[in-house]
Amino acid sequence: MDQTLDEVNKHCGDHVQAYAACVDSHSDSWKTDCATLRSALTKCTDENVTLMKMVRMSCQPVIDRYQECLTKNEKNPAVCIDQLRDLYECTEGVGQMMEKMNALKAKHREKQSVSAEHQASGGPSVV
Repeated sequence: MDQTLDEVNKHCGDHVQAYAACVDSHSDSWKTDCATLRSALTKCTDENVTLMKMVRMSCQPVIDRYQECLTKNEKNPAVCIDQLRDLYECTEGVGQMMEKMNALKAKHREKQSVSAEHQASGGPSVV
């Protein structure tokens, strides 16, 4: 998860700062006053941070349930702990899947590299 946050800050740090500043300065009306900044941040992360895009695609129903709970319980968001746990589990599952996919891709590239080197030296193809 730290790697994802690093990627978000790297590609969308200005958006994060602008949104956070807006939320801080509009404590009672941030949902409406900062909606445009939130949309810009979401767009930035979707376009630049693969894991965030995958989480949004895979976990959208869980995200929606958590957001709905927060909306219904603005005064007491602690009651949404179960929905937050579900969201955490979903995002962690997507993260683990992405790590496995990246490991498989790296292994495949390594095999291709060894095969290409072997062919270049006149040996038969290794697959």
